[in-house]
Amino acid sequence: MESKEDELLKKYQQGTCTPEEKAIVESWYLRESKAAEDTLAEPDYELLRQTIWDSLPPNQTAPRIIRFRRAVAIAASILLVLTAGGYFLLHKQPTPQMAANQPEQIAPVQNGVVLTLAKGKQILLSQKHHGQIAAVGSTRISQADSTLHYQGTPVTEAEPVMNTLTNNSGTKFGITLADGTVATLDVTSSLTYPVAFSGKERRVRMTGQVYFKVKHNDSQPFRVEDYKEVTEDIGTEFNINAYDNEPQTKTTLIAGAVRVRLKSARTAGLLLKPGEQAVVNGDEIKEVKANIEEATAWLQGQLVFHHETLENILRNVARIYNVTIIWQDPETKKLIFGGSVTRSEKLATVLNYFRKAGEVDFLVEGKTVKVFRKKKHAGQ
Repeated sequence: MESKEDELLKKYQQGTCTPEEKAIVESWYLRESKAAEDTLAEPDYELLRQTIWDSLPPNQTAPRIIRFRRAVAIAASILLVLTAGGYFLLHKQPTPQMAANQPEQIAPVQNGVVLTLAKGKQILLSQKHHGQIAAVGSTRISQADSTLHYQGTPVTEAEPVMNTLTNNSGTKFGITLADGTVATLDVTSSLTYPVAFSGKERRVRMTGQVYFKVKHNDSQPFRVEDYKEVTEDIGTEFNINAYDNEPQTKTTLIAGAVRVRLKSARTAGLLLKPGEQAVVNGDEIKEVKANIEEATAWLQGQLVFHHETLENILRNVARIYNVTIIWQDPETKKLIFGGSVTRSEKLATVLNYFRKAGEVDFLVEGKTVKVFRKKKHAGQ
């Protein structure tokens, strides 16, 4: 038995809709036209375009080009698959009621990027903004797309004016500090820094994960402080992963040199060379060979893991999609995976990767993901 939506679509295709019914159908699909053009490969979209053009009823009174655009917009959210026999299969986009029954269709978190000024004023930043945001003394704060820029001269105040940038969006966000240093923030990360640098050192504080390209200055060392360690630049480019819910803090050196020491220790710490990583676990710090691809994959919108436990991987997933992980079977935490997934995909795509790759399954209820061992069929 056909649903009301199917009947309405058929009437629309046959040209027998009332004006009210026609408006309903077009309201479903017109807003999806751009998304479908981006989704379909170019040859498929051209085939769709030509197919719609050829199928337009000749007795419509609207000009042909207007009818064509309307038809493309209506078909834009329909997936057309050309089979070997030359038939097209029609699949409607889900209505809001249908989407509510698809709990895994969760997109990466998009709670925005917030700039907190020295007196506590907060500014919600748009990813696509261009132009000045604010001015603090002689320092001008501007934005170009997803990068904030500070431009000004050094100040002489005893207490520097501090700002904080917090990234709660599902994509990276960058900042160019007043000294020319560039920092890129991952999801649920923040950076606290002076509006302009003065004194004997340049010191910033961070949480989460931040990639730094430091503008080196021998007379004014650049130091990054997180909740466990202090990293000092010696002309360099490095990544720090210091989420407070991770068991380890990792500083990965890409170029140049850095010195990493525990905040609680008075020792000189480790001097890293490119390709090395400082790993802090509790009160211990050790040097290991770095996996550069894995450490920096987030900059390209990827989650890469090599021989990693599911527990460690899903901590990342929980941050990206703002979900809570509940382990129904603690043994599944130890399952090992290797590969990569795209961080901009819906949660379902990520979970299906692990379903296909291992003996694990998931149940999503609201913002909770329950993890359990996949049941084996008889005979397996």
